[in-house]
Amino acid sequence: MYIGRFAPTPSGPLHFGSIVTAIASYLDAKSHQGKWLVKIDDIDRPRVLKGAENSILNSLELLGLEWDEKPSHQSERIEFYQYYLEALKENGHLYLCSCSRKTIHALGKSGLDGIIYNGACRNMGHTDSMKNAYRVQVNNSPLVIEDLIQGKIKQNLANDIGDFIIKRSDQIFAYQFAVVVDNYLDKLTHLCRGNDLINSLPRQRYLHQLLGFKLPICLHIPAATKQQKKLSKGHGDKISIQGNETALWVEALKFLGQPILPEYAASNIKEIIPDAIKKWSINHIPKSTSIEVDAHIHT
Repeated sequence: MYIGRFAPTPSGPLHFGSIVTAIASYLDAKSHQGKWLVKIDDIDRPRVLKGAENSILNSLELLGLEWDEKPSHQSERIEFYQYYLEALKENGHLYLCSCSRKTIHALGKSGLDGIIYNGACRNMGHTDSMKNAYRVQVNNSPLVIEDLIQGKIKQNLANDIGDFIIKRSDQIFAYQFAVVVDNYLDKLTHLCRGNDLINSLPRQRYLHQLLGFKLPICLHIPAATKQQKKLSKGHGDKISIQGNETALWVEALKFLGQPILPEYAASNIKEIIPDAIKKWSINHIPKSTSIEVDAHIHT
């Protein structure tokens, strides 16, 4: 059975980019008669904003996006993350790192996603796991992943990324690691999300392999941008949903290249959604990495 998911971070209300991702993941799941889950990515507690989760869930309900199981929370999965960290540790895949950001920037060179860690602590034998970060040791075998929208994703982790952190020195599990365990716990078959996360996919594929998990089928939709910058809660890219549900659905379908009937403008979302599910095709989604959105959409 198809199992898809939307995984918002409760650091603020939804913006248009999040809405497009939610709608794409929902339509893809429902067009396959599948399940659609909601997972709250609240593991990074300092980023969590009070009231944001309720705001997000209310917005999804307003947009007619109904989840099939009670929403899950990363903050309730800490024991699972620790269990799988111990499994990687026992198999010799991890080491403790005491390097500060300043040291990493001074010693490393620029890579695909920030500074490539130069492996300074790989053979240091640090033992204090309460003060240091856990890094996973990577190899230089090329990784190739077929994304249903973006095509072949190629990366060599040793050359492009370096050994990466899976648990930070402040004891917070890294997104790269938590999401891999989440995929397994949710029995996810398809991973539909924004293209801004595609560079992290090979790291996640590598962790899936190390843990013996199957990587879900991946589809990365174009990221929504404004003046070449990804829409984000941090930039204050807010959107008013109540009363604009139909217009937002039409704009999201347009963004995703889906067929739009003229009568949608005068329809309510209960009429639009079944039709959008029936007509949904990932072949219509633009292959671009990002798409500029109109200013009026996110103010």
